Amino acid sequence: MDILSLLQNETFIFYAAIFSVLFFFIGIILIPYIILKIPYDYFSYSSKKEYFSRKRDIAVYYMKMALRNIAALLLFFLGILLLITPGQGLLTILLSFLLADIPGKYKIEKYLIKNKKIYNLLNRFRRKHGKKSFILPED
Repeated sequence: MDILSLLQNETFIFYAAIFSVLFFFIGIILIPYIILKIPYDYFSYSSKKEYFSRKRDIAVYYMKMALRNIAALLLFFLGILLLITPGQGLLTILLSFLLADIPGKYKIEKYLIKNKKIYNLLNRFRRKHGKKSFILPED
C-alpha cells in the first residue's frame, strides 16, 4: 500500500483526524504542566548531569533517561507519521526533542531561556501559578 492510496482511504483519514485532535489537546495540557514542573534552578547549573547529581540518585537519573529516550523515539516516529496526515507532526517532533536526553540539548535549552522574551513569558506564567521564577543562567 503506497502513501497516496493511504491518504485516499476515508477510514485512515478519519482516525488520523481524531488522533491529531487528541494530540493537539494533549499538547495544550502537557506544555503548561511541563513548564510548571521544571525546577526554578534548573538552568543555573553548568550541565544537566551536575543538576541531577545534586538533586537525585544518579541511578534514578539514568533509568529515567532511558525511559524518556524510548518515549521520545516513539513520539519522533509518530511525528513523522503525522507530517503526512492531518495532524500536529511538527509539534509532536518538537515534543520528542524536549523529552529526549540528547547531547547538547541542555546548552540549547539554556541558550533559549537567555532570550529575554522567552524568559519573561515563562516567568510570568510561572508567577501566575504561584511558582518561583527561573534563575537566569550566568555562563
